[in-house]
Amino acid sequence: MSISVVKGAPGHYRIGDGVLKEIEFLLFELKIRKIRIISGKKAWNAVHAYLPEKIKKLADSNITFVEGHCTLQKAEHISEQLLADSADAVIGIGGGTALDIAKASAVKAGIKSILIPTVASTCAAWTPLSVFYDENGVFTHYTEFPLANTLVLLEPAIIAKAPVQYLRAGIGDTLAKFYEAEALISSFYKNDALPVWLQVSRFTATICRDVLLKDAEGAIQSASEGRVSEELVRVIETIIMTGGMVGGFGGKAGRVAGAHSVHNGLTEAKEVKSFLHGELVAYGILIQLDLENKEQELTKLLSYYHKWGLPISLKDLSINPENQALLGKIIKKATLPQESIHFMDVQITEEGLLAAIKKVENLTYSKVN
Repeated sequence: MSISVVKGAPGHYRIGDGVLKEIEFLLFELKIRKIRIISGKKAWNAVHAYLPEKIKKLADSNITFVEGHCTLQKAEHISEQLLADSADAVIGIGGGTALDIAKASAVKAGIKSILIPTVASTCAAWTPLSVFYDENGVFTHYTEFPLANTLVLLEPAIIAKAPVQYLRAGIGDTLAKFYEAEALISSFYKNDALPVWLQVSRFTATICRDVLLKDAEGAIQSASEGRVSEELVRVIETIIMTGGMVGGFGGKAGRVAGAHSVHNGLTEAKEVKSFLHGELVAYGILIQLDLENKEQELTKLLSYYHKWGLPISLKDLSINPENQALLGKIIKKATLPQESIHFMDVQITEEGLLAAIKKVENLTYSKVN
C-alpha cells in the first residue's frame, strides 16, 4: 500500500460579519508577536476599515505592497525581508496573487501564514500551494507546500463589494474542480475501489458543482449590487473552502487536468491579459469536455455560462480563431509533456487539441446564432 497524504484544511478557518475584529486575539492565541503584511494596494483599501486600530497602526511600518504576478523572485525577496525582520507571521491580504506570494514567502522563511481573501476568485486562501508565473504573466509551475496555511479569515462584506468579475472567475475555477477531478479519478483508478480520502475529495467536488449550478446566478446578482446574501455566502465558501478541499484531500487526483492545461496555453496570448485565471479555466472546461467526448455536458454548461457571463469561445477571449500561428503557440504550451492534460485517460496530441478547440468554436457559434 502506498502512502497517502491529506492536506485538507488550514489550521483554523473563520467566516462571518466582523470576523477581522478578532485578529488581535487570534494573533495572541497563536503566540504571534511580530507580523508583516503582504497586500495589494486595492486589497488593503478594501480591508482597512474592517481591521482593529492596532493592526492598522502596525501596518504603517510593516506592510509590503505587491503587484504584477506571483514570481519566484518576489517570494525570495520577501522571505529575505521576513528573516531580516525576525517576523513570526505573514498576513496576506488580497486575491490569488498576493496570497500566493504571502504563502510562498512564509514557507521559505519558516513562519506562519494568516490569509485574508478580498475576492473569491480561487481557493488560494485555503490551499497550501502557490502558482508561479514569469514577469510577463506566462505560467511556469506550481509548488505544493509541506504545511497547511495557519489561519484563514473571511469577511463576506468585503467580497460582496469587490468587482463581480472576480466572483465569476472563481465560479469558473471551482466548477473545474468537479470536471477535472472526475477525469483524474477515471484515469488513475479506472475500476478500482476509491480510498476513503479520495471519496471525500470526490464528494466535495460534487458539492462544488451542485452549489454553483444552483446558487451562482443569485450570488452574481447580489455581488453586482454589493450585497451579502445566503447564495453569495454559499458560493464564496464553495470557491474558497470546498474547492480547496478537493485537492487537499484528493492530492494529485483532485488537482488539475485538461482545463488548467488549456489555461496555461492561453497565457501565451497577450490578448488574454485582461482576463482572470478562472475565466480562462472556465473556457478550458469546455475544451476538456470535448476531448472526453462529453458533448451533452458541454452543451448543458453553455446555458449556465451565458447566465453567468463566462467566456464560451476564443472570440470571447479576444483571440482570433483564424490566427493559426497564435493557436499553434497556445496548443504547444498546453500539450507540453509535463502538462496535466496528459493525466486524463485520453490520448492527447496537438492535432487533437486543435480539433477540440475548433469544434467548441463551431458549437458555441451555432448556439449564439
